Amino acid sequence: MIIEDEKKKKAIISALLDEYSRKILFSTIVNSKSVTDIMREQGIPMTSTYRKVKVLIDNNLMVVEKSMLTEEGKRYYLYRSKIKNASLIFEDGDLIVDVTTNLREKPEDKLMRNFVNIKEARE
Repeated sequence: MIIEDEKKKKAIISALLDEYSRKILFSTIVNSKSVTDIMREQGIPMTSTYRKVKVLIDNNLMVVEKSMLTEEGKRYYLYRSKIKNASLIFEDGDLIVDVTTNLREKPEDKLMRNFVNIKEARE
């Protein structure tokens, strides 16, 4: 998907150029993870991990996939990258940002998309 919005382009480029943000996005492509898991796996300081995850969520590059409770009743969240891969192309003075999304499609969304496609094919 080609990103047209300039603000979104800047957010993606900024995240990819930042070492910690890039590590966080990479770490959460396949499986959603808690901040603690990301921090330990990637060797990022705790405060930096929390700060970067917040920025990534605010820029719509990550999503909270699940909310969990510890045995003590404390809530924590599992985060997942919304970006699977990205390409940056500088062509004719324009910056083209092409992104492949990472989120799994819900069964009901897939069913609705198929229904709409069938309906459009009949018309």
